Amino acid sequence: MKLSVGRDELFAAIQQVQSVVEKKNTVQILANILITTKGNQLSLSATDLEVGMKVTLPAQVEKEGRMTISAKHFADIVKELPNKPMTLSRKDNNWVEIVSGKSRFNIVSIAADEFPALPAFEEKEYFKAHSGKLSEMIRKTGFAVSTDASRYHLNGVYLEKLDNNLMRMTATDGHRLSFIDHEVFLKAPEFKRGLIIPRKGLHELEKLLEASGETIEVAFDRGYVFAKTNDSYLFIRLIESEYPDYKQVIPQSVEKLARIHRETFISALKRVSLLAHEKSKGVKFILKNNVMEISSSNPDMGDANEEIEIDYTGDQVEIGYNAKYLLDCLPAIESETLEFRFKDRLSPGLFHGENHKNHTYILMPMRI
Repeated sequence: MKLSVGRDELFAAIQQVQSVVEKKNTVQILANILITTKGNQLSLSATDLEVGMKVTLPAQVEKEGRMTISAKHFADIVKELPNKPMTLSRKDNNWVEIVSGKSRFNIVSIAADEFPALPAFEEKEYFKAHSGKLSEMIRKTGFAVSTDASRYHLNGVYLEKLDNNLMRMTATDGHRLSFIDHEVFLKAPEFKRGLIIPRKGLHELEKLLEASGETIEVAFDRGYVFAKTNDSYLFIRLIESEYPDYKQVIPQSVEKLARIHRETFISALKRVSLLAHEKSKGVKFILKNNVMEISSSNPDMGDANEEIEIDYTGDQVEIGYNAKYLLDCLPAIESETLEFRFKDRLSPGLFHGENHKNHTYILMPMRI
């Protein structure tokens, strides 16, 4: 196998697929990138068996074939080479030779036959999706995904089909819940049941969306979700588990409403939370006529208190929340005015932007 390719184009492709490679991998071949040539195209592939990516780019192929090379060494070497054509070739002992100008590298490698087989990306039914809307759904739910490995079924977002071509994406870690509805697909796929997309795959999909145009193509087949742009393919193995009935958490009676200037609230909460307890991050909120008092207390550090003006009339209410959970969500609520709906100090609070009712954030209260 032998080929020539431009350095900049190759380095961009390496950066794309390298992010899939696990840094601490117990299976040595999974630390490598698979290089394949066919016709005048070069393909780079990487996988950790849960997520995989394939990127194609033009190349001058002298001899077709397959080889693998350490993702880290490959990236480090190509990064330092000048922007000029470079030659890659596989030797009989599976070593890989890289030549650029007067620079020459010989890298120990592993036979391509040991690289795991990847799903067939091309043989799927793809549906066109709005890249911006799908990216927004990930941004407004991904932060609420659980990181607790013992709760595997919560380690991803739940994607389901609603009526009228709407899709819903939901995430929860048991303390908070975030969901958003969007008409993402030009023609929505039919789902027998919802899908759980794992956190790492979601992160890779978000990066692919950033590099795509207005639309991206997405397919769902046999426990996987696939995504493709003109020159890049991504596959994500779905979490095979039952997602909890999150609708039971959505409060049905939230008769109290406070309207709050979002940026003012964020700034005050950041300041007051500086003296919140390191573990609980608990902050107390007192709502009374057009005023919200925010306070925190830590026996080892001291206490903090701040008042902000809000639009609220009703009985005085004291509620405790985890400040970190609020600060995770508030940047994703893009309206200037935040609507906070609640029932009492023991019931979940409901947050959404005044002009973005399709996104809802629910937070369980704390006893402070």
